[in-house]
Amino acid sequence: MESGSVEPKKVAINLFEEGINSSLPGKAIRNHLRVGEDSLFSGEVGYNLAPVDRVLVIGGGKASLGMAKAVESAIGSIVDKGLIVTKRGGIERGLKKIKIREAAHPVPDMAGVKATEELLEIAGGAGKRDLVIVLISGGGSALLSCPVEGIELSELQSLTEDLLETGASIEEINAVRKRLSRIKGGRLARAIHPAKGLALIISDVVGDNLNYIASGPTVPEESKLGKALKVLKKYDLKENHSRIVDLLKEGDQKTDPVGEEEFSKFEIQNQIIASNETALLAMANKAEKTNINPMIISSRLEGDSRMVGKLSGQLARSVYEEGHPLSRPAILLSGGETTVTLSGNYGKGGPNQEFTLAGGREIIGIPNSLIGAIDSDGEDGSTEIAGGLVSGEEKVSRDKINSYLENHDSFGLLKKIDGAIITGQTGTNVNDLRMALIL
Repeated sequence: MESGSVEPKKVAINLFEEGINSSLPGKAIRNHLRVGEDSLFSGEVGYNLAPVDRVLVIGGGKASLGMAKAVESAIGSIVDKGLIVTKRGGIERGLKKIKIREAAHPVPDMAGVKATEELLEIAGGAGKRDLVIVLISGGGSALLSCPVEGIELSELQSLTEDLLETGASIEEINAVRKRLSRIKGGRLARAIHPAKGLALIISDVVGDNLNYIASGPTVPEESKLGKALKVLKKYDLKENHSRIVDLLKEGDQKTDPVGEEEFSKFEIQNQIIASNETALLAMANKAEKTNINPMIISSRLEGDSRMVGKLSGQLARSVYEEGHPLSRPAILLSGGETTVTLSGNYGKGGPNQEFTLAGGREIIGIPNSLIGAIDSDGEDGSTEIAGGLVSGEEKVSRDKINSYLENHDSFGLLKKIDGAIITGQTGTNVNDLRMALIL
């Protein structure tokens, strides 16, 4: 590939599309689930359907609608009924046996509470001869929301908003939410018992830790009660949420998730069918086919968006000036979930947008280069854009980028320089996808 023979922006968009398409729920389900004569296969696990009275399908998350459609397409003939809870807005119907309920994200609402109660009723009604298929994806923590007795929805909403604003990690947020929920922390598995359970999971969590994907509704809880209290203390939220703190301190049984000993009695399988790594590998493979040298730095990068962006930009400059860690044409790929800590007055933006501006600031002047990042669900932060791209040849000064970053108004600058990526809701959620491209 000759330098300048391909437009970097076009290459970047094509590769982001490849990553998204590889992790769409329909493809993941089709690759994983199949039905044979009197048998259901999920990966390498088989189920004899002869003794099964009913197959029920329940779940929640941003990708749950696409997953449910794929399940009906693949094994609809054996599904009796079900219900999924997905994010409100832009939903096409089309399910025959599985009901759709819509709720708010990222802050839970009453629609989500009622839908979760309905879902738990289906799970609790499953008998020993039933098989319950659970569809779980990112966003499930907010969408599958049902506070424990003694906590009002308004208190849970306020706590969620405060945790999001502090820049707390998803692991920290979920450590708290699991203690305050009737479905998280293995409680859905408890409701399904004594029926058999099969959880199909699209991961949006760094490292694919099942305890944190949708707050682990079908896995035993590892963390102790003290972790939730430590998170509230760390972000100075104990005083503002004293009723929740008091409930946690009481050690009431209703705040205790399912432990390993109890979980060992359940018949439930948890299987990850798509993840951030799925998308990054697809992007790397496509880049290689177009003669671009790919390197996946990590699918687990976390931390402040600006710092991770700065590092990516510096690595891109190293590729250009020194040929390390790759020779050109090259693409450095990474995934995970970075955060933004808001302070003072702030504008509009999101973690991927701040990453993009911080990385773009480092590559100013490098020809045929760009920095870009998107949230795989199509919505970065509180904006209608998925993320952004900044070219090394963009006519924007470091000082101008600094001023927008200082005001947390990355959205404003990306719109001005035509660097916004708009996808709409993608139907999947495998965390953030980032790149530094040097042709």
